[in-house]
Amino acid sequence: MLGHLYYWDKYNLEKMVPLMANGANLPQFPNHDQHNKEAISFLRNHSVESIIDAFIETRKELIEHISKVGEDVRFTIGKGKRMFSGESFIKIFVKHDIHHLQQINGKLNN
Repeated sequence: MLGHLYYWDKYNLEKMVPLMANGANLPQFPNHDQHNKEAISFLRNHSVESIIDAFIETRKELIEHISKVGEDVRFTIGKGKRMFSGESFIKIFVKHDIHHLQQINGKLNN
């Protein structure tokens, strides 16, 4: 699951955050199932330790870079009309993280 979170962070850091400018239209998110399959393939030969390290480093970079997006910057994603800010964009992924933390906690409590 940490590899899954890492791969989404990597995508956002490389493909989305650099395009966050006022009035920008960011690309549509990739197909989730396909993206997750790519993550598995990408991480297949990595050790657990290296995945953990990559996740931590990438998450720190993502926070650093998105923190530099101006508070007044608004952008859309794909064909959507909803305007996002750096903060509202991150909230999407905070909910995503919470969802997976709940899954982990559920397994630990069984």
